[in-house]
Amino acid sequence: MNLRFILAFTLVVLLSGFSAQELYAQKKKKKFGGGKSAEAAAPGKFSGDFQMAAKFFEPDSIRGAWNNPFYENQFYGSEGWLQLNYNYQGFDVGMRYDFFHNTNIFSPNRPYPAADDQGQGIGRWYIRKTIDKLTIQAGYFYDQFGSGLTLRAYEARALGIDQAVKGVRLAYKFNKDWNLVAFTGRQKFIFETYKPILKGANLEGYISVNDKLSLAPGVSIVNRTIDEGTMQGIAAEINTLDLEDRFDPRYNVYMASFYNRMSWGKIGWYVEGAYKTEDVIRDLQQNLIHPDYGMVGLTNVSYSTKGFGIILQAKYTENFDARTSPNETFFNGQLNYQPSLTRENSGRLTARYAAATQPLGELALQGDATFTPVKGLTFNLNYSDINTLEGGRLYREGYLEASYRPGGDKKWKTAWGVQMVDYNRFVFEQKQTPENPFVNTFTTFGEFIYKFDKKRSLKTEVSHMLTERNRRMFGSDDDVYQQDLGDWFYALAEFSIAPSYSFAVADLINLPNKDYQEKSPEKAIFGPVHYPTFFVSYTKKVSRFSLAYVKQPAGIVCTGGICRLEPAFSGVRFDLTTNF
Repeated sequence: MNLRFILAFTLVVLLSGFSAQELYAQKKKKKFGGGKSAEAAAPGKFSGDFQMAAKFFEPDSIRGAWNNPFYENQFYGSEGWLQLNYNYQGFDVGMRYDFFHNTNIFSPNRPYPAADDQGQGIGRWYIRKTIDKLTIQAGYFYDQFGSGLTLRAYEARALGIDQAVKGVRLAYKFNKDWNLVAFTGRQKFIFETYKPILKGANLEGYISVNDKLSLAPGVSIVNRTIDEGTMQGIAAEINTLDLEDRFDPRYNVYMASFYNRMSWGKIGWYVEGAYKTEDVIRDLQQNLIHPDYGMVGLTNVSYSTKGFGIILQAKYTENFDARTSPNETFFNGQLNYQPSLTRENSGRLTARYAAATQPLGELALQGDATFTPVKGLTFNLNYSDINTLEGGRLYREGYLEASYRPGGDKKWKTAWGVQMVDYNRFVFEQKQTPENPFVNTFTTFGEFIYKFDKKRSLKTEVSHMLTERNRRMFGSDDDVYQQDLGDWFYALAEFSIAPSYSFAVADLINLPNKDYQEKSPEKAIFGPVHYPTFFVSYTKKVSRFSLAYVKQPAGIVCTGGICRLEPAFSGVRFDLTTNF
């Protein structure tokens, strides 16, 4: 987007706002019939938000936070987003200014921007108008069809993800129960867009059968057309393959889905199926392949009553990697979203190993039950099991937690539990070996919250993770080998003074494995390695400032159900969020 357009857009929005405010001030001085002021003829309204994060990198070879440009040359990185929205007489316009200065959210080992990129500019803009039952939007927009199997245009800033679509979106509301959405555009990539063209439509509605039974069906279709330049690159790579492996790539791929949410008294049932036509994708070794089809089936059944609730889920995935083109990897160019059927853990150690969805093929099952036998006492039980289509294990988790708050006592609450995880690190992170791919953990954890009064409270958390669980706890004949970094212990204390202050201190300790020390003394960890954190935050009305000194090991970081592998970090973090 050129500078002339940016300046013109900003000037129009600001002048519109100032003119409206002046008009409002003039009319407010006058009185209308019945003594009413002109406040009923309110002017346009500004709103927005600002978010910023800054990191100061401190080299630390002991903890693996070193040997890349951030620790050797840059020492500092930041990113920020300023969103401005303006509404006037049925028009909604907005613009977001993004800046990235030596940031590592796009690549953990390569600073952005590069030398030939400014790394700042208009990251998003939109204009929206509703005319009767039709809503028209041009610019960048976010949307999701069903659960996201065919389309999910969304952002997760903390992970460097912004998959908005730049184009035109039309929404037509037939009545209060049925609406249709159609769009065309290109997917966003930082300040540019990918070349392939996207278009699609989604129809969904609501049907009330009787007082107990209701249905919410929907159907979607999405098409991606590869541009000529991208196709030439794909064809050139295909021509390097052996003759028997070559194929004719398709310019167009189509994805369609049907979904329905049923509610019948205390029972809920959601089902969705999606199908994808022949496409060019990459296998786990990053080789080009062209499966004839792709498919996903997703369902969950829930039941809830007083003191008890249960959810059962299942998902089948086969060759359903949906991207703008096969040239994009990781989160880049991802068009859809497939939920991982695992528990979203929030504890420091229980969340260390999280399973990412395998779009080429997986069979996933999950069950979650909550039981409250007496007031104040609640049990939560969760089990997840994810396997390849051939039956190979990818991930398994068993989780049990009991929380207790004495009936009528609002001063304190405690929760304790255990977790067992089998995590195929070779598949999810391409680490360890095919012969010994798993990390097998047993984690115990506890949390205690005490409220001194209406403003002051103290939260403490402790947890311990044991690796090589099967051999060390159950006496199996597994070989002694290092599973990731081994065992861990974590402790946290957080003191809050509502609504303004929060202070926290924590320590994550990597504990040595004595068995592995004896087998491989040249590779083993000797002596505990500490990863301390010191944190303080200040909140003033809608603004929040936080400052933290952090030492963090490499591992999985999750935001909103989206997870990615983060490198080790050592240094200072500053965050600011506000809205207006």
